Amino acid sequence: MRHALSILVCATLLSSCSSAPRTIILGTKADPATALLAAHPPEAGRNITPILLEKNSYSSVHLVWVRDREEPHLHAVHDLVVLVLRGEGSLFVNGRERPMAAGDVAAIPAGTPHQFVNRGDEPAAAFVVFSPPSDGSDNVPQ
Repeated sequence: MRHALSILVCATLLSSCSSAPRTIILGTKADPATALLAAHPPEAGRNITPILLEKNSYSSVHLVWVRDREEPHLHAVHDLVVLVLRGEGSLFVNGRERPMAAGDVAAIPAGTPHQFVNRGDEPAAAFVVFSPPSDGSDNVPQ
């Protein structure tokens, strides 16, 4: 049920990305993230690996790997939706801790301080949609 909800959320987000959306297949029924994660592994030795998957005038879709943690930050003009694909950790939103694991979804409005801390032994991966599209420069330390 959790994976079905995750796929529905992703499909809804992708269908609203552009007038001519590209199809992104997340994987097999057994593990929807397998193909995507295998095609875009984290960079060796890098704490955070953001990978742009798709971008149009309304939004950008990214795969983001986190080995340890993000620094606390906010995005002044970008809303984002985060779907955890692999791993587990804590998402701190306005200082409040929320456990996150594969299949969990969070919506974070622009201007909201947040931080993800990986609690697992392996890098965590998330499917992230920014609106408007992000080039990575809207990252304000907190």
